[in-house]
Amino acid sequence: MKALLIMAHGSPRPEANDDIRRIADVLRARGTHAVVTIGYLDCNDPDIAAAVDECVAAGATEIAAVPYFLHSGKHMLRDLPEILEAAAVRHPGVKIAMGDYIGQEPQIAALLLDRVQAAMGRASSE
Repeated sequence: MKALLIMAHGSPRPEANDDIRRIADVLRARGTHAVVTIGYLDCNDPDIAAAVDECVAAGATEIAAVPYFLHSGKHMLRDLPEILEAAAVRHPGVKIAMGDYIGQEPQIAALLLDRVQAAMGRASSE
């Protein structure tokens, strides 16, 4: 069974995590993976290691771990791979593959341009 693990930083402000929860709900509704869960690097539960364990407990034999991060800082280059490597040791029969961060995608530039235009539109109407 395939699982999708969305790895997010997390926030101590509970409502700040609502966006990633909505995205997970959209992905669940699409039904591409039997399990879609979120694991947090900091401030929230489950942490990423526990989220991997939950996927395995649900029957996952393949986990696509995708970072919900915008740039390739130390979390992307060091922290997330280390967490997933430790999970792979705990679950040797489970394939765990880490995806790339979303910040380099061309759609991000288009989205930023949309936001600039919207902000400029608001500024000119004030």
